[in-house]
Amino acid sequence: MSSSSPTHPLDEAAFEDVFLQELDSWFSADIACCERCNEKFLKIWPAAYTADSEEFQRNQIQLDTFYDGSRISAFYSKEQFERLAQEMDCPRCGEKLGYTLYPYELPFDVTLEFEDNIASIHAIANETPFLLLKNEFAQEILQALEALSQSTNTTTMPSSLYRARGLEGLREVSVDQFDFADPKYVGEGRYNHAGQPVLYLGDSKETCFHELRGVNCAVAEIAFDSDLKVLDLATPYDSHQNQSDLLNALAFSALLSTPQEEMGYKKPAYVFSRFVADCARSAGFEAIRYPSTRASAQAYNLVILNTDFSIGNRSRLVGLCLFDGQITRTVEV
Repeated sequence: MSSSSPTHPLDEAAFEDVFLQELDSWFSADIACCERCNEKFLKIWPAAYTADSEEFQRNQIQLDTFYDGSRISAFYSKEQFERLAQEMDCPRCGEKLGYTLYPYELPFDVTLEFEDNIASIHAIANETPFLLLKNEFAQEILQALEALSQSTNTTTMPSSLYRARGLEGLREVSVDQFDFADPKYVGEGRYNHAGQPVLYLGDSKETCFHELRGVNCAVAEIAFDSDLKVLDLATPYDSHQNQSDLLNALAFSALLSTPQEEMGYKKPAYVFSRFVADCARSAGFEAIRYPSTRASAQAYNLVILNTDFSIGNRSRLVGLCLFDGQITRTVEV
């Protein structure tokens, strides 16, 4: 027997079972997608790209690397492996596997119909956004957040959070520029309607810088003097364990985590997130903590929904600075 021959040859009919067992042994995951459908997978689950220290990207593997690094070479020759692997179908798109695999498991349980719900919500967001509550899944979200609010206690905020404004067009670097804005100047954002003031905060100056797409900015350091009732979409298992699968699915999915690339008035990516903010506000939540879609995987933002937490009322300014992504220059208040 040559050195390239398998030491424990198996029937070719068992190949797919052996392939998947070896894949699970190596990655503790099944095939999430292939090279033909990985972009579609990430369009549905955009947060998966950077989650868990970029596990999705790190798990990407070529077939020849998998053959050489796994025990499957003990059962099938390289010729058998290449031929039989190309006959396997991708479980997501149904096409032949191709050369590159993406073994990955979403770090939460997700219902079979969840991706269909995303498609339905997307259609409503583009066509009739004010009719979201006619959708059964949207109704379930409202009911879930109402129930969740009843079991959620207020929480103490970290010592400081940060609010940034781009320097271009900023009239002056003063306290007033970082508080709740006058409603007539407020455009729609990920968690607010036009004319609805909120405070968008980041966990660090760096997060704020990336959220502003890397422009030079002025940053206010803000501390809170009162506890808030927070809907936690960043680490829901720690805060809302009974609903953590649903909240994780929302936060990972295109419903809440699609980056808004268009700069015009049309922002369909924000329709459902604004709906969630309405549900949260109605249910009694005062803030929403959510993962950043532009900074590192651990970075998060906090949007304050309750204007009672304005600066000088239930929050206070700690300091002001200018920040270019690297250098911080203090501004005297």
